[in-house]
Amino acid sequence: MATTDLRFTARTLRKSPGFALAAILTLALGIGANTAIFSVVNAVMLRALPFAAPDRLVWVAEKNDKLNLPYFAASVLNYLSWREIQHSFDQMGAVRQQSFNLTGRGEPQQFTGNEISPSMFGLLGIRPLLGRDFREGEDQPSSQPVVIIGEGLWKRRFGGEPSLLGRNLTLNGVSYTVVGIAPSSPGILSQGDLWTPLLIDRGKQKRLNHVIAVFARLKPGVTFDQAQAEMNAVSRRVGEQFPEVKDWGIHLQKIYDFVVAAELRTALLVLLGAVVLVLLIASANVANLLLSRAAARQKEIAVRIAVGASHWRLLRQLLTESGVLSLAGGIAGLALARLAVRLMNTSLPPNLLPVSDISIDPAVLLFALGITIASGLLFGMAPAWQASRTDLHSVLKEGGRAGAGGARPVLRNSLVAGELALATLLLIGAGLLLQSLLHLQQVRLGFRPEGLLTFELTPQPSKYRGVASQAVFYRELIERLRSLPGVSGAAVSTCVPFGNGLQARTPTAPVGPSLLEAGQSIPMDWRSVSPDYFHTMEIPLLRGRLFTDADDSTAPNVAIVSQGTVKRLWGDGDALGRVLRVVGSGQEFTVVGVVADVRGSALNAEPYPTMYRSANAVIWPTMDVVLRTAGDPHSALPAARQKLRELDSDLPMSSVRSMDEWLSDSAARPRLDAVLVAIFACVALLIAAIGVYGVLSYMVNQRTREIGLRMALGAQRSTVLRLVVREGMLVALAGIAAGLLAAILVSRVLSTLLYGVPARDPATFGVVAIALALVALAACVAPAMRASRVDPIVALRYE
Repeated sequence: MATTDLRFTARTLRKSPGFALAAILTLALGIGANTAIFSVVNAVMLRALPFAAPDRLVWVAEKNDKLNLPYFAASVLNYLSWREIQHSFDQMGAVRQQSFNLTGRGEPQQFTGNEISPSMFGLLGIRPLLGRDFREGEDQPSSQPVVIIGEGLWKRRFGGEPSLLGRNLTLNGVSYTVVGIAPSSPGILSQGDLWTPLLIDRGKQKRLNHVIAVFARLKPGVTFDQAQAEMNAVSRRVGEQFPEVKDWGIHLQKIYDFVVAAELRTALLVLLGAVVLVLLIASANVANLLLSRAAARQKEIAVRIAVGASHWRLLRQLLTESGVLSLAGGIAGLALARLAVRLMNTSLPPNLLPVSDISIDPAVLLFALGITIASGLLFGMAPAWQASRTDLHSVLKEGGRAGAGGARPVLRNSLVAGELALATLLLIGAGLLLQSLLHLQQVRLGFRPEGLLTFELTPQPSKYRGVASQAVFYRELIERLRSLPGVSGAAVSTCVPFGNGLQARTPTAPVGPSLLEAGQSIPMDWRSVSPDYFHTMEIPLLRGRLFTDADDSTAPNVAIVSQGTVKRLWGDGDALGRVLRVVGSGQEFTVVGVVADVRGSALNAEPYPTMYRSANAVIWPTMDVVLRTAGDPHSALPAARQKLRELDSDLPMSSVRSMDEWLSDSAARPRLDAVLVAIFACVALLIAAIGVYGVLSYMVNQRTREIGLRMALGAQRSTVLRLVVREGMLVALAGIAAGLLAAILVSRVLSTLLYGVPARDPATFGVVAIALALVALAACVAPAMRASRVDPIVALRYE
């Protein structure tokens, strides 16, 4: 019987190709969008992390409640103390990001990497593809330098040759022996192409120098809460022994929460919710199509009942038709999802997601099959049930026009109202996200980004020993770069805004009277910058002076602070001549200048209190170079590369980006959220508008005799026009009102993704409601105009 049902369904759909195509395309949009977004959710949130027993892995962070720092990097000495005292973990390991210059093999090249504890790969349960892991003792300063190469770099640079094992590579001027090839892994170790042992020299470390990330594996039988309680006691014990860290505690975070940030999880769930709404709207629209089609087939169904077909037999046949439509829509949707996934893998900015690629794996295929079946049942059950319950006598007596009223118009109207309610919810979400994106793009940065080119340099320590030698190198480089045609400024910094460089945050206290309580400090961002940095970035000087070449390591310590720092510490008072003390080191800096606030890490983050120090006195191993150009920033790159090669032929550039590219990456996630939700909302609006039009068109066809009779009895065309429009708009306005109420109820979910706009913004709600009402009115007009042009004589002769 199933084969008979399928053959009959195929013949029936071939007779109505327009209906079949409309239903399949509508479903393909909904199923395809859901499958594509779910593939991202699956890759990021559902797929198990490729570590051994990841549920027992934790990130061990430092925290300081007094400084409002809930998560912070750890210091090496604190990590060593924890490792000696704790009993909750089988293993503890540390990671520190590092840059490596590879020389001696063609063009010099810089790679990102990590220095790690020898236990780190074993802690994560990662085994090298080739060779061996690090051994205990290889983290001692006197040990032979060894390196593990990442799978990606091994294939890209070395062609995947196994013979690389045992060979030497020159990294940062030091010869390292390759001992292993490591597989790709997300989150913790994916930020690097190679790894070396984290060398620990206790005599050169400070307890307040937070430079490493610490990870640990819980012992069997130890719960997360038990470990947190023990580490709280450990931090108190370390604080009693070393008073400088008495205010620093320990915060544990599960590895999943470390790899997949809460904001990313919220954004993905919002997108998944949006595409589910699109699928519901699509299903409701197809259900309406099936209801209209069932009404047109009432005489056929009545005849089949008359010759002996049971209600169950009819229900099965009609559900088979729904199933075939949903299966065809699912296949087309899966093809669209594959295309979307391929597009995402090639076009999404790097590091936007904590996974290297997105794929349609068996879990995604199972999801696609599930929503295909669910949507088929969702849009097919009610129309099939109503059609199978056709009143035989009424239909045959009325010539097939029974059922024009009754429950079916109520069901059709309810489906349309539901479509509009869901479309309203989606449009409000899209409007809020687009407004938030607009606010982000209009924030005051504190500098002029146009025409800026940036790149990173990591000079070899063996070639440039000491701050003085490195400062001389950078001064000479800046002079050469400044002489290039079209370059109006050149400078260096430990980190340009929105870049990958060092973003250090140090507890700092004012010396003397301030708005803070005695002994209180605040965390401050600090940057080491060359004298021309503020001119090159076009950061306004508000008070005092800028750095000069005389502000080197032999001169008194001076600092330039941001305007926000002054307001936080001294209010409206004068900051010039004030002294700041770095907590822990005890270094003091005299404020000689005040500059405008600069957003440094994220567009939606307010400028942080910032202290600038002279790069002639403080140099970091990796520094950012920034050029101010007159035209396209990248046009200056070849000449800049040549100047660098003339000065040091073994020093490669890395992270070469224009400032506009950095800003674009910073806005990538909110832009993607806004664009995708806007696309889904537009699709939903189009489907809902088609639904309104379809229902009213059907109503006009069903009520042709009634309309003709009204006009024969004297009703004006304008009266008929108002009648049809009013009926459609009542349904539309009910749906819009329900959507507005739903948007108010779920607005809190969106609040964490918004910037500069409230989640219940009255303007957005009002504009969306008016726009939807106008779209619904436009969908009502065409059927209403057709109804007003009905010829009473023809209508009264109808059937």
